[in-house]
Amino acid sequence: MWCAGLAGLALIGCMSAAADHERLGDHAYREGRFLAAVAEYRAALRSGAGAPVWAKLGSAALQERQLATAIEAFSALQKADPDRATEAAIGLERVAQLADRSGGAVGGTSQGTYLAGAVRALRAVAPGRPLGRWALSTGAALDPTEALEALPAALASATAGRTVDSLLVAYGEAQRVTTACEAATRTFRTVLRRTRLVPLRNTAASGLGSCALRLGLDALGGNQADVAEHWFEAALGAVPGSDAGWRAEIGLGDARLAQGDVLGAALAYQSVLAARALPDSLRGLATEKLNALAAPPAAPASTPGARR
Repeated sequence: MWCAGLAGLALIGCMSAAADHERLGDHAYREGRFLAAVAEYRAALRSGAGAPVWAKLGSAALQERQLATAIEAFSALQKADPDRATEAAIGLERVAQLADRSGGAVGGTSQGTYLAGAVRALRAVAPGRPLGRWALSTGAALDPTEALEALPAALASATAGRTVDSLLVAYGEAQRVTTACEAATRTFRTVLRRTRLVPLRNTAASGLGSCALRLGLDALGGNQADVAEHWFEAALGAVPGSDAGWRAEIGLGDARLAQGDVLGAALAYQSVLAARALPDSLRGLATEKLNALAAPPAAPASTPGARR
């Protein structure tokens, strides 16, 4: 009984201390002393305060541009009270906005670090909430599977043409890396139809060439020479004069040969050998295949007991 009474008194004491620190934090916040407010709200939380103080800590931290603290506070707010997830998400969006506007470093840390942290926290707090252009800004921080989940919502909320095109490139790259190559080729072709911006076109063309080459090799390995020819031609059109383009040209020769077009195969192999700055491995492969076309057919093996 005595122990129970002591425990009750301790609890009352902690609650009183938390309330005192919360009141001091509120007073400091009203006076614009946000750093002091952050310290008081933290003390209140150490004394057992709950979700309301996490929300106040996040707001004070934003005022003081303590972005790491704000991310921590709004993430904890949703955990302490899931019904306040929307409030937490709005707070994290404010963190992302501040990080995005800073354009440099906040407190010695790159704004990209805070932006990535805010977006990751936002996705955990409100998974279905559109990320907009922030999903693109943190594309390197999202693994391909996460990007496939996040970028469609970002695309749906984007309005500027350049932002849409950039998000499409990021989405195509995520599809390519996760081996959804046929879908990726459609995404990259959409980008190439939409934009004239050279960096975006180069990335989309490279992704299209890489995926088309992979699809062509897969089709060739599956004895689908006509399908392989289609994909090799797509790769050649996307990345001519590159390693992937030359490899696609060799594949095109193989696909033609599999369809009985010996002359077409020879022309493809010769085209590769005529290229400048061709890697030795590709030169050797094209030479080997071209020489095989010129070699006489092997004589049939003699049947035992046959007359000579």
